[in-house]
Amino acid sequence: MDKLELTLPERDAIRLLIARAEIARVSQDWGLARDACRWNELQALFTPDAVMHTTWFVGSASEFIERSREAAKAGARVQHFIGTSSIELQGERAIAETRMILTVRGKLGSVEVDVTCQGRFYDFLRNADGWRIQRRVPIYERDRMDPVVPGTPLELEAERLAAYPEGYRHLAYLQTDGGARIAKDLPTPNSDALTRLCEEGSAWLRREDHATQ
Repeated sequence: MDKLELTLPERDAIRLLIARAEIARVSQDWGLARDACRWNELQALFTPDAVMHTTWFVGSASEFIERSREAAKAGARVQHFIGTSSIELQGERAIAETRMILTVRGKLGSVEVDVTCQGRFYDFLRNADGWRIQRRVPIYERDRMDPVVPGTPLELEAERLAAYPEGYRHLAYLQTDGGARIAKDLPTPNSDALTRLCEEGSAWLRREDHATQ
């Protein structure tokens, strides 16, 4: 049987497919590792200098993982449902936007509630001995809060709820009730923060591989 000879465009297309599959796997594995408390696996998905953004934290991925570990030990109940990814590649760098749904269970006073937040992860990735996340920023699109037991009265302070952007105000309400400090300028649809994030992503893709973040 003759050896299959591939043209240069065919080889490039295969490399592109492999890279896209690997990047999508990173995002999917992130959700499972985070929610299943597989902290070493989660750490391996980030570059050593990675930065993580959330409603309650902006800082190194290593510190995010440690604080998530502590929260899990204290009984925090968080789940991430990961969807499809849109990926833009430039050499050894990539920007990936991945659909996600975040669910958080907690208590407001004596009422147990579920917060559901829809959005997407905006990831800056680098191929450093395999594709890894160098910076992750969630984009919060919309959320809601429901009592776990249907029909249970749930009273929210309108002024306090309105203090946060529509994309994550119920999530912020629950988290601040637990003592967290929440940023009020995170990316949401049509926000200046989202415009800045996309501009940063485009500029970062155009840099040389040896450039810093």
